[in-house]
Order: sequence, then C-alpha cells, then structure tokens
Amino acid sequence: MTTHQMERGEQTPTPSPKNRRSPSSYSSNSRLESVPSGVLVATSLVLFCLLWQLAVSAHWVSEYVVPSPSDTADATVHLFRDVFTDSYTLNNLWVTVKEILAGLALAAGFGALFGVLISETTLGRKVLQPLMVALYAAPKVALAPAFVAWFGFGLTPKIVMAATIAFFPVMVDTAAGLAGVDEDQDKLFLINRATRWQRFVKLKLPTALPFLFAGLKSASVLAVIGAIVAEFMGGSSGLGVMVQTASVSFALDRVFALIVLLSVLAFLVYAAVALAERRIVHWRASGFVPVDS
Repeated sequence: MTTHQMERGEQTPTPSPKNRRSPSSYSSNSRLESVPSGVLVATSLVLFCLLWQLAVSAHWVSEYVVPSPSDTADATVHLFRDVFTDSYTLNNLWVTVKEILAGLALAAGFGALFGVLISETTLGRKVLQPLMVALYAAPKVALAPAFVAWFGFGLTPKIVMAATIAFFPVMVDTAAGLAGVDEDQDKLFLINRATRWQRFVKLKLPTALPFLFAGLKSASVLAVIGAIVAEFMGGSSGLGVMVQTASVSFALDRVFALIVLLSVLAFLVYAAVALAERRIVHWRASGFVPVDS
C-alpha cells in the first residue's frame, strides 16, 4: 500500500479467490507437465484394465455382461490379425472406410459452403440458418430408414447418413470463423478499397481456417458414428454388420474387439485431419485445448 493510498484510506486490491492457486496445485501441475502424454495415457489404461479385471474376477460384473480384459485382448488380437489374413474382415473394413471418407468429404464440402452462405449472404442468415438449426435439432438417426428407402441398400445411404451427421459442426464452425474477423483489420481492408472477394480470400478465409479444421476434427469422429448407425439400420456389409452379428451370438469379447477397431479407425481419421491442419494452418498450434499462458 502506498503513502497516498494510506492517506485516502484506500486498500490495495487483492486477487480473487478463483485466480489464486495454492503452491501445491502449481507443483502438481508442473509434475504432470513434465510427464510425457504417452506415459500418462498408458498408465491410465493399465489402471483401468486392472480395475476391470478385478471387477470381473470378483464377480462384481458377470462375464455374460462384460467380458474380461484378457478375453477382450485375445479377441482384439485375432481381429487385427484377420484384417491382414481374412478377406471377409478386410472387405468389411474397407466398406466402412469408404463410407467414412466419402461422408466426411461431403460434409466438408457442403458444410463449408453452407457456412459461407450463412455468414456472407442475407439469404443465408435469414433463410438457411433457421432451416439448418431445425434440421440439426431433428433426430438424425431417424433419417436412416428414409435414406435406405430413397437410395437402396448399397453404399449411398450409408455415405449420406455419415455426411448428414458430420455436416453440422463444419457448417457452424465455418460460419463462426468467418464472422469472427477482427473489425480493425476489416476496416483497414475497406480503407484500402479492397473488393469483397479480396477481403474474403485474404482476410476472412485465413481467419476461418482454424475454425473450419476444428469442425472437421469433430466431423471426422461423427462420420464414423454415422456410417456405423447406417449399417445398423440396413446394411449387408461393414464393421457395423459385424458388430450386429457378434452381438446376436452373444460374443461380447468380439463386440468389444470391434469397438477397439472402430476407435482406432476414428483416431486415424482424426489424426489425418489434424495433420492436414498443421500443414495448412501452419501459423497456429493444433490441439484439443489451448495451452495456458
């Protein structure tokens, strides 16, 4: 407290409780930061599997409901081996991969287009945006039977379903990115008599690219969900059909193994989008959450 503050009876401001951190929290955070992420993930998985095995061994959970980790691991090893040695498993995997990639490509294209229309046009804001919000609120899983009726039982309804579910985060994030342009920079472009196209290409698009890729990363996972849901509703091939077949025969260890395979597939698609983001949006760090400054 300064002399002038003492004379006026003022008090020095104290930091709010939520902004104060105890020394123990700083030390624990610093210790966690020094541990590689892979080690933390591996340790968490090991602890989870140990608790899982304990629950099954102690008969807290029936093996008819949840298979043991050892049975699941054995089924997973056999499944991944079948991917390289069994044509049936490989063909079903390839069908699902095609549905995911085609659905994600459609979602990226139409999502970005509709995001631009909503952000840049009056018709988009007043007509397209309310319609898209209404469609987003609708239960999209209920559309799967309609897609089967419209497009048959081939790949097309599965691709459309994957694109429908993955479409909305791309559209919303693209529109948000284009609307988040710095006003001072926009005024500078206007002062220099930049055309609307120049403002879009040189200012708005680079600003929106990180948002677009954030939507694409969410869409990459949703495309996997959409493809599997469509296969559940009316498919003759694909990993979703294999999950249904295993669940009907109560082979829960194989069901869990297929879930592991689908998780790996979703992670690979996500990683591919993240890699493209690092190559294209090279001026911005990529990740799930920003790093605290």
